[in-house]
Amino acid sequence: MSETATSEKKKSGWKTAVNIVGPTFVTLLTLVIAIEVGFRLFYQLIPIEVCASDPIIGTYTCQPYFEYDKPVRIGYRYTPNFKLEGLWNPANPYLANSEDSTAPTDRDDSFEYRFVTDDHGFPNEPATWQEQYDIVIAGDSFAIRTAPVTWIERLEQYAGEEILTLGAPSWSTLNEAEAIRQFGLDKQPEFVLLMFFEGNDIINTQQYLERKESGLDWREYDMQDVSFFRRLLTPHFVTYLWQKAFPPKEQEAPNYRYPVVANTEAGPIETVFKDVHLLPLSADYETLAASDEFTAVKSTLIILNEAVAAEGAKLVVVYIPSKEHVLWSRVWDEVDVNNVLERTVTVTLSEGDSGTLQWEPNFLSYDRFSETTQAQEQLMTDFTSEAGIHFLNLTPIFWQASIENGEMYHFGDPHWNQAGNDLAADAIWAFLQLLSDE
Repeated sequence: MSETATSEKKKSGWKTAVNIVGPTFVTLLTLVIAIEVGFRLFYQLIPIEVCASDPIIGTYTCQPYFEYDKPVRIGYRYTPNFKLEGLWNPANPYLANSEDSTAPTDRDDSFEYRFVTDDHGFPNEPATWQEQYDIVIAGDSFAIRTAPVTWIERLEQYAGEEILTLGAPSWSTLNEAEAIRQFGLDKQPEFVLLMFFEGNDIINTQQYLERKESGLDWREYDMQDVSFFRRLLTPHFVTYLWQKAFPPKEQEAPNYRYPVVANTEAGPIETVFKDVHLLPLSADYETLAASDEFTAVKSTLIILNEAVAAEGAKLVVVYIPSKEHVLWSRVWDEVDVNNVLERTVTVTLSEGDSGTLQWEPNFLSYDRFSETTQAQEQLMTDFTSEAGIHFLNLTPIFWQASIENGEMYHFGDPHWNQAGNDLAADAIWAFLQLLSDE
């Protein structure tokens, strides 16, 4: 074969390759762009497994409806006049933990979900605020709808008037206190309720301090070291589709951690514990008391109590127990007990006797964990008593109700079901009535 013929053949080969690779590349690029743009426009269509695959995707791609202040004060809130409607299934175990740690279940507790925000980006209807509210509430996701009728809506029925709610998921005590100062005190309330959730408020306090000190807004702080590839939704979605189409062959039966069974007088409760809520429950009284996080919580509440009193109102700190705390003493099966204990940690301080809380993957014994689960509750009880702050501890109320009546929390989601929302409203209203009589 002549050199000319060989050269022509090589050129023909290159042209064929370009004609194949070029269109293929353009097609793939177009597909990636379509996935990235499409899912960002219609984020409700992103499968929950994809959202759970990475905290950055779950927080910022699957939930693009937040606004961020800079410098950090309240941190973030919903976009004004936001609306979300549709079926929501709180039995989905991915609402608790992202990995496949829960045995497959057909349980479906779906209900028609409706969530709207007001003109300021807070969960209130109607959208326009009144000049005055008797009750102002600040909270985290427990201030958001988790049942057909929320405890706040029930409280409004008891009070016969609207309540101003300031809240967003994962807010800490510091976010809530700042929201009250900015938006609540000028409403001349009689009562200001600050909701303290033991499952993550201490952890989220440190997040607030770090972001405020950085000078960045909340989103900028979280995204500053995140690579471009990790921000893409496509790799997570492709992995999800591949696993659905070609599930890995299991060499042996999977060893699921959840659900665990809590034994009550109303019958057994099957439920999924949220692993991250076991972290603060693993800390003992002395470690929590000496931490920077609790020091910040104490100083914030003392200052807020003074500011609320100066407006002629009463501050009430409402202590919300996690279902892990409420149900732990009723988990008796040895396998379930060990599965939970394996997710506990040893909690220490970064500077030895002081500093921030840090977690070491050394799980606790049964007796030790049964002791530390009470520590945060007792610490908040002691502090508020010494500081002269009104304190409503919902722990014994939910513990007793769970034993007598059964489920007060959802199966998968860590929040209150309808019975829990009703119980919280009843307890809070009764407490406020007692304060009104003082």
